[in-house]
Amino acid sequence: MHFENHILTMSTILYIHGFNSAGTGTKAEALRKMYPKWKILTPTFNYKDLKATLKQLNSQFITNRIDLVVGTSMGGFLSLYGAAKHHTGCLAINPVTQPSVTLAKHIGENRNFVTKERYILTEKDLETYKEFEEKDFSKIEPEDKNTIFLLSEDDEMLGDHHYLEKLYPQCHNFRYFTGYGHRFNGFKPISAAIDELLSQ
Repeated sequence: MHFENHILTMSTILYIHGFNSAGTGTKAEALRKMYPKWKILTPTFNYKDLKATLKQLNSQFITNRIDLVVGTSMGGFLSLYGAAKHHTGCLAINPVTQPSVTLAKHIGENRNFVTKERYILTEKDLETYKEFEEKDFSKIEPEDKNTIFLLSEDDEMLGDHHYLEKLYPQCHNFRYFTGYGHRFNGFKPISAAIDELLSQ
């Protein structure tokens, strides 16, 4: 089913979940089942606190030899940033690129779908995102050979994602799908993209 050479069986994947999710969510568990011989890292990030999130992300790269980072939605945002900064492979699934805008509708009380934790997202939290977007995220340049985008044209949250081709003109692996929506519950394309990135 998957490549069986030594490099792939010893690979380390960092999976980053989306907003109001956790490292114990559906995709994290699916990755562990699909790749039982690999080291699958699935930490839980607190997206309310961007500074703590970035510190945690950097720590993951420092303490682990990460071969590939996979992220969905807000996790795609962090994946693009982390992979560009640390020069690793990146699989971005329906990524957010402007959290300060995308998360604006979530200002107020929120409930994490997985942990059930309740918290308040504030305008100040989004101001922190906006500053990071302008000073840091806007400067990243994802590497074409190491980056694949899996995108839903029927993404009810973010639209069809075609703007990403203009945002990252150096990249060419934009793969569009219908029927998966924002959550992108199709594991076959995810598995195929992971195998492709780690076989290079």
